[in-house]
Amino acid sequence: MAMQCAEHELVAMQALIGAALEEDHAREDLTSALAIEAGASGTFVVSNRQPGIPAGLQAIAITLAAGDSPASVELHVADGDACAAGSTLARISGPRRGIISAERSFLNLIGALSGTATLTRSFVDAVGAGCTILDTRKTLPGYRLLQKYAVRCGGGRNHRMHLADGFLLKDNHRHADLDMPGLVSRARGERPDVQIVVEVDDLEQLEAVLGLDIDRVLLDNFEPAMITRARQRRDELHSRAGLEVSGRVSLERAPVLAAAGAEFLSIGALTHSAGVWDVGLDEVDDD
Repeated sequence: MAMQCAEHELVAMQALIGAALEEDHAREDLTSALAIEAGASGTFVVSNRQPGIPAGLQAIAITLAAGDSPASVELHVADGDACAAGSTLARISGPRRGIISAERSFLNLIGALSGTATLTRSFVDAVGAGCTILDTRKTLPGYRLLQKYAVRCGGGRNHRMHLADGFLLKDNHRHADLDMPGLVSRARGERPDVQIVVEVDDLEQLEAVLGLDIDRVLLDNFEPAMITRARQRRDELHSRAGLEVSGRVSLERAPVLAAAGAEFLSIGALTHSAGVWDVGLDEVDDD
């Protein structure tokens, strides 16, 4: 599933890379200036040490350009491609000082995004067809656009991008005299272009919202048996609302929840707990 960052995602990537280069003082690399002859050139490959799904490979060229290193970058795979361990992801040729000074900045970003893409693909494969894997807003500050892009690279879909991207009426919005039907009607009338999701904590709350004009019901911490009952009741009432499940969704539980009737699983771990993909840079003979 080959993918590329959209223009607004590239802008976000450029900002992050610029901050990373400044943080690392990449233009003041004492060791490279000491050990590498000025003007020396070399050829390097970026490769992964474990299987997975790359994301953010465009960061290589962006980093080298931002670091004033006129290097050529040839990508051998695309974001979203499944890669076996030891795959050549990219080949870089250019000034050795500049490439080595910049490597940590682009490897950090690729490793983080690819970790999210790889974990997402694991969930997608675990649940199979009929259940969609969603992310959440539990992202690192400044990284949201790219972390959510990485989720798509892994085969998942994005939940709300931000608070202005949809209505999500959660338990914290509830109070004793809350007029849920009135709120849903107002939301649909004021913003017919965005989704409306309502969170419920039990089957009684579910019953109260299934007749409303909403896009999804968020079943918070429902056990499999409750999910099955919720699905049956939704179908009996001919509601069009999709059933989303959140809370304690692990790789082991995900297929069980999907089999019980969950149509969407929203998983914060995709962006806040994914491991870093092991990816590195090595110099090779230029033959």
